[in-house]
Amino acid sequence: MIHIFFCASAAGTFRQLLRARDIAEEVADISEELDLGPISHGDLADREVWLDQFAPMDFGKRDWLAESEVRFRNHIARNPERLVWIAPASATEQAGLYWYLSQFGGNGTRLAIADYNLRGTWNGKSPLKLGELGLEPMGELYNECPRVPWDPLRFPEDLWNTLVAENALVRVVAEGGHLRSAPDNYFDDFLLARCPVGWTKFHRVIADAMGDIWDTGQSAGSDLLLWRLRALINNGQISCDGEPPLFGGSVANAVKIKRAA
Repeated sequence: MIHIFFCASAAGTFRQLLRARDIAEEVADISEELDLGPISHGDLADREVWLDQFAPMDFGKRDWLAESEVRFRNHIARNPERLVWIAPASATEQAGLYWYLSQFGGNGTRLAIADYNLRGTWNGKSPLKLGELGLEPMGELYNECPRVPWDPLRFPEDLWNTLVAENALVRVVAEGGHLRSAPDNYFDDFLLARCPVGWTKFHRVIADAMGDIWDTGQSAGSDLLLWRLRALINNGQISCDGEPPLFGGSVANAVKIKRAA
């Protein structure tokens, strides 16, 4: 048995759970947030360049992404008994699932779908993403979540091809729970609403916007919001007291931003 995740933090928590219960089963995850950036029919190698250009980090390049994909493919190839864990409210996890289906197909794959209320979540509802779950709610999910065969009506195998053809850089979960392409500026208003007229550190604006997005029942990762924040700085809607911000680094020395006059 191999457990498949499209959220690295959730996979880490799940590994802790298996160790705590002395369960010798394999876990595979891929370090990609496929709701953001260019996607293709083949591998994911071209995403490194785009992410390093538009959502750069201050501690190096994302050269581990290609290695993560190779490691994931090797794990999958070794074990035909596959169980995919997914929070369908998460655009990242849905996008990961559709990429997986495009590469490996769904025959023989079972899913554990976290689309019901969990006692251990912060709001007692279904999780917006599996990465929000601590060890206790992850254990609840492991104990109680049904394992069901892949349903091509709910998760159609060819949706990835549609998303690739649309050539968008953002993917979101729309009403009805379906993944769809979205315009680049889909989340911009959340950042602008949280950017004050006085200087404040950019981390706070991203964190506050992320919380507001969660309140709508959607989620947006820090890479996506950093990319859009840098775009708003570059087009003059937000002012910055230094170079556009990078992901990571010291919070104490972080650049400050404010709404442009």
